[in-house]
Amino acid sequence: MTGIYKTFNVDTPNELTVLHGADFHVDEGEFVAVVGQSGSGKSTLMNIIGLLDKPTEGTYTLAGDDVAEYNDDKLAVLRNRRIGFIFQNFNLVARISARKNVEMAMMYAGISRKERTRRADELLDMVGMADRADHQPSELSGGQKQRVAIARALANDPDILLADEPTGALDSQTGRLVMDLFHELHEQGRTIVFITHNPELAEETSRIVTMVDGNIA
Repeated sequence: MTGIYKTFNVDTPNELTVLHGADFHVDEGEFVAVVGQSGSGKSTLMNIIGLLDKPTEGTYTLAGDDVAEYNDDKLAVLRNRRIGFIFQNFNLVARISARKNVEMAMMYAGISRKERTRRADELLDMVGMADRADHQPSELSGGQKQRVAIARALANDPDILLADEPTGALDSQTGRLVMDLFHELHEQGRTIVFITHNPELAEETSRIVTMVDGNIA
């Protein structure tokens, strides 16, 4: 990202610029933590990284694609195939199994039912949830839900994992297990952007990026 500005309510009395020409890069295979106080622009930066929002100004190149000017349909395709999202509150779909939750991202990518099921079972086994594949989210603990969410994020073999406070809703012991899983994924060559308020967890990553008032400090 180069010279990224994000302004809300443009040309109104409530105009607010949240990102002020931020320059941000991540190399393939890096494990980067993004830290900063509330209001520093972390969430806005995350939404732009994840193609959930567009910058007002600036360029953003993701795996060779200049995405800043893409339309919503093109962004949706890239988002599905190139970015795996992991959220603080898991965002699993209730009343369907862990396996079906993992399969959903692949369904939108047009992968066959047989291959979806095979890969979902493979990913659930990788995160230690094979024995819970048929359980619904309401039957899982917080840590188990997050491991299912990580499996779902990996479903389409994305270029980048974007984790927004992934241990924030977990107790310290469970958070430790989830963090260990991120280290395993990094060792496998995964590119991870890890947004956190926890300075101890940030210290475990390869590089820490600090945001202050909409800028990379």
